[in-house]
Amino acid sequence: MKRIKSLLLFGLLAIPFTFVEAAGSASISVNGTVVNGDKVTATVTLSNVASWDVKVKGTGSTEGCSAHEADASNNGQNTTKKIVVTCKANSLGTITFSFSGDVTSSDGTNIPVSGSKKVTVVKPREKSTNNNLKGLSVEGYEITPAFNKDTLEYTVNLDSNVESIKINATKEDGYASVSGAGDKEVALGDNKFEIKVTSETGKEKVYVLNVIVNDNNPITKSYDGKDYSVVKRKSSLTVPNNELFTETSIKIEEFDIPAFTSETLGMILIGMKDSNNIIYLFKVDESGNILGKYETLEGSSQTVLFKDTKEEIDGYTKGLITIDEKEYSVYKNSNEKVVLIYGTNLKTNEDNWYSYNTIDKSLQLFDKDGYEANKNLLSENDKKLEQYKLVIYGLSGLSILLLIITVVAILSKGKKKTKKVVAVEPVKKEENIKKVEKVEEPKEEVISKKIEKEEVKSENKEEKSTKKKSKKKEKVEETKEVVTDEVKDDAIPSFEEIEKDLLDVVTNMNDEDELVSADDFLDLKKKKKRK
Repeated sequence: MKRIKSLLLFGLLAIPFTFVEAAGSASISVNGTVVNGDKVTATVTLSNVASWDVKVKGTGSTEGCSAHEADASNNGQNTTKKIVVTCKANSLGTITFSFSGDVTSSDGTNIPVSGSKKVTVVKPREKSTNNNLKGLSVEGYEITPAFNKDTLEYTVNLDSNVESIKINATKEDGYASVSGAGDKEVALGDNKFEIKVTSETGKEKVYVLNVIVNDNNPITKSYDGKDYSVVKRKSSLTVPNNELFTETSIKIEEFDIPAFTSETLGMILIGMKDSNNIIYLFKVDESGNILGKYETLEGSSQTVLFKDTKEEIDGYTKGLITIDEKEYSVYKNSNEKVVLIYGTNLKTNEDNWYSYNTIDKSLQLFDKDGYEANKNLLSENDKKLEQYKLVIYGLSGLSILLLIITVVAILSKGKKKTKKVVAVEPVKKEENIKKVEKVEEPKEEVISKKIEKEEVKSENKEEKSTKKKSKKKEKVEETKEVVTDEVKDDAIPSFEEIEKDLLDVVTNMNDEDELVSADDFLDLKKKKKRK
């Protein structure tokens, strides 16, 4: 039997094996559907080919796309080749991708290939506005009230030894996003967590989870009118500056309270939490009595520790601002973009004024002397500006006064005093005789004479009025020419001269508003100047 097995094995080994290579092939893959207006891609995969000549084309609800690739090198090695085309859907319907050509295997076998696949073009989907949670829980604990997607606030109570929890939140809509869930550290007292759900359209809903870690023996302290609770867990605190502070603890009301101490600065710090669960560091003595807040601001190259000062800077007053949810005591003016702080540079241990930009959060040394010098300069400029304004107002008022006086003077020319002449008709010698021997004239002659007299009177009035107007005009033009020549000849008068000239003008008016002539006035002025 053993001999037979040996012969069979020998026979099998003697039979030559022939390895048959797989023939070349081609296939096409596409997306099943595409939204109208989006792009869609078709991929033709050539397998076990040494050379190829294949065309790919897209037709139908598209702008059209095609590709043609050929490789006739026939290097004798089979490979896999992918031909990709991308089209854009431009209408509802169907896009057909097809390919055709030839592929050749390494053994020289040439095979024609072809195929096609269709893509359905559909309407764009309306974006979802759903921003609800499907479920909310704290692993291992019960929340109250029971979860309801329309209830936005929940509470969970924990034992004092619990330091961390896991919040689970599931969304109702697959296109929405959730933030705020996961592993969370908790401190003694109240802890508040927000779970935010944002819909596909960007609409946000916030669920609030209040986690209360019961502290059977809370330590409460007051500072600046506010109540704070002492932080008892080291894990809730962060070392303020590893180069200056080291971790330690102090006794407060028989409890070991985590603290930080610095020999360089000569201070001890503990953590205290406000009603909003924001933790602040406070300076205390060895017995835990509060000495003040430990406030620092960090710049790109320096950290400044806030410090009280009696110095004052003109234009700035002390007030509060909020930076990263914490309140800081600073000095500010009307421009709250930049505030001032006084403190110690923790690197150089030097006290100075610093400016802090609340927008870009940059911290720079403040040049107090330069600021005050510039402030004084601006003050002087303001005073000069006020003086210039007074001069301008004075000139404007004087110009208006001159204009008024000139108008009054011109109008007064027309009222120049004239002697009233009373015409007395000569007494006719023969009047009595005419009275005695009165002879009546015909009515027509009497009427005619009256008309002639009235016409003569009217002509005389018009002639007098015309002459009067002409004289006024000549006087005004004469005065203008004289004054203009005088201004050309003389330099611009000072305020005192203008004022004196005005007084001269008023003084030279007579009781009946009569002015001296322009020539006499200007001659008088020149004589005074010469003297």
